[in-house]
Amino acid sequence: MRQPRVAAVAITPPTFKASGGVSAAIQLTREIAGICDATLFVMAENDGTEIEDGLRIVRRKARNILLPIQRFLPRQATTMAWRADLLELLRDGNFDVVHLHNPHPPGALREVAGICAKLKIPYVISTHGFVEFNDFSRGFESPNWQKPLLRWLVRQPVVEVARGAARVLMLSPCEAPILSAMGVPAERLRVVTNGVDPYFSEALPDAERQRLVQRFALPSGKPLMFFVGNHTPNKGIDTLLKALPLMREGAVAVIAGQIRSRDEHLRLLAGCGLTPDDPRLRFTDFITRDELRALYRSVDLFVFPSRADTLPLVVLEAMVSSLPVVSTRVGGIPFEVTPETGLLVEPSDPDALAKALDKACADAAMRARLGAAGRSRAIETFNWKKSAELAVAIYREIIQP
Repeated sequence: MRQPRVAAVAITPPTFKASGGVSAAIQLTREIAGICDATLFVMAENDGTEIEDGLRIVRRKARNILLPIQRFLPRQATTMAWRADLLELLRDGNFDVVHLHNPHPPGALREVAGICAKLKIPYVISTHGFVEFNDFSRGFESPNWQKPLLRWLVRQPVVEVARGAARVLMLSPCEAPILSAMGVPAERLRVVTNGVDPYFSEALPDAERQRLVQRFALPSGKPLMFFVGNHTPNKGIDTLLKALPLMREGAVAVIAGQIRSRDEHLRLLAGCGLTPDDPRLRFTDFITRDELRALYRSVDLFVFPSRADTLPLVVLEAMVSSLPVVSTRVGGIPFEVTPETGLLVEPSDPDALAKALDKACADAAMRARLGAAGRSRAIETFNWKKSAELAVAIYREIIQP
């Protein structure tokens, strides 16, 4: 049987230092490249090609027509305008199938899907970001007057691309109702979950952990609650900040992730009645992969108060690091976090979050039990190699019906 030739395309603004969808695309495509011929194309600040762990990654310089006037526009508007010309690369690669990852910016996603249609190359799409973009105004708490515009700019391109896909690869069964509402036929839906990077399950030298504790001034003798993610409204950082003063336990919140705007950061804190020097807070800003692994091993629990997420990788990384998870009942998170592995509350509810965090902080035995069960579930259920095998079987299904 002839192996398919695959082009994976990761859509992302090149200004983003971290993206769960792009990270997932890299990890899945790396495993796929061990089965068949696969190349990953990524929107980037500059052109370039590299081989990373056997995977050929082609970085295509992105363009943005709004850059000359970006200082007069909201940052979100400029972000939406990024595009990358992939026509020649996809045309000259003689690919059998294109695998799309990450729907942000939606216009760039629609553009690449249009190229596939023009070249008559079937495409599949993984549902990174679909929960967030299905109801963008809810997850990002946009004002009512913006909702019609957001449906047109954000949701509609995703709907069009999903309807045109040969297959839609859901990250969890939780997305089936969303895709049905988008008009995607049930027979085109498959489940291909995220995996978890085994790097986060490896042993960590104690000296490395101690260096990190000192760098971020992590206190001893107090429960440490860890969050990592983009500092965007859908991640619910404000819910965590509002929950912190409501807690009985003297816990410290360690919050990682790129702070893209100092002014927005200060407004967020002020809106929650907090200041940057609050002893209950540690903001790390952007951290490296090594620092992330060390932080997972240096804290007591992982908190992820998201308003909208499809299947966040950071939750799986925390689970495989033996951390109990306190999160929300949104998107695919209940598929990741079961009652045996963590505590779930409703989104945007600081009182409920504070109570769940207090419960976890006060009971070390419960944390150990949840953490051990979470590690087992992450290893047994979320595996990149298995997901790659499923994806390649779907490619063959499309090109050799």
